[in-house]
Amino acid sequence: MRYARQEILKEIGSNKQEKLLNSNVTIVGIGALGTNALDLLARAGVGRIKIIDRDIVEINNLQRQTLFNEEDLGKPKVNAAKEKISQINSEIDIEAHLIDLDHDNIDLLKSDLILDCTDNIYTRFLINEYSRKNNIPWIYASVIGTKGMTFNITKDTPCFSCIFKEPTETLDTCDTTGVINTIPSAIAAIQVTQALKILTNQEYSKELIHYNLWNSEINKIKIKKSNNCKVCNGIYEYLDGKKSKNEIKICGSCNFQIKIENINMDSLFEKLSKLNSIKTTDDCLILNDVIFFKSGRALVRAKTKSKARVILSKYIG
Repeated sequence: MRYARQEILKEIGSNKQEKLLNSNVTIVGIGALGTNALDLLARAGVGRIKIIDRDIVEINNLQRQTLFNEEDLGKPKVNAAKEKISQINSEIDIEAHLIDLDHDNIDLLKSDLILDCTDNIYTRFLINEYSRKNNIPWIYASVIGTKGMTFNITKDTPCFSCIFKEPTETLDTCDTTGVINTIPSAIAAIQVTQALKILTNQEYSKELIHYNLWNSEINKIKIKKSNNCKVCNGIYEYLDGKKSKNEIKICGSCNFQIKIENINMDSLFEKLSKLNSIKTTDDCLILNDVIFFKSGRALVRAKTKSKARVILSKYIG
């Protein structure tokens, strides 16, 4: 039996394994954390997994994004990940969405549990508001350098906005600080273990877990709800679209994402497909310096936002 070694665990057993098979989990972000988490959940037998990501596989991803190899370079991460997982566990359902998660498609998060494996604060605030409003548990996770954090957020815990405030200055990223490839695996293992507990209705951690892998230090931090938290008081600025941005730098890559407005993407695809050095999939059209997505956005390879706009203008005017 596929799950025999897991079912003999007193913490799981056949009844809880059945719960996992009937569970529906959404993973947002299929990068370093997301590939590890997806792999573990699929092997554990979570029956339905929805994966959401907006990016493609690049060479610098291979150092830590464990599902991908060199043959996946240039492919959308969700497509490559789904292909790999189908070879690991063909008995479960993987639903892939090559999108930029935002307020206008946020209902894709609907599931039993959401795993945050993203690399940006905006998406976390968005997930937090949707989860709080709809009473869906989610698990925050982040890594940088040799450190990582994870925290279960449910109706019985403080929310993300109780703990973290909107940054007033640029935060450190893997681009600026770097990341050791073992810390995503370690944090994803903790995150997925907590997910298995939540999905099988078992006691889960209500503390923020901080792990310094380099120093072998794990700290559990008690968090209190904030009486002044806007989200806990029913104010949803991210869900309302008040915080949405049309241009962002994709963490961990050389790409700027720019949302394209008032352009017929089918017509654009037809026009650009006549150029040389073109690769196409059902969802995207890949040029040397720009990737266009039928969902209405572009990833532009550039060093600065202004240069990204200039490159994009060559194709759409």
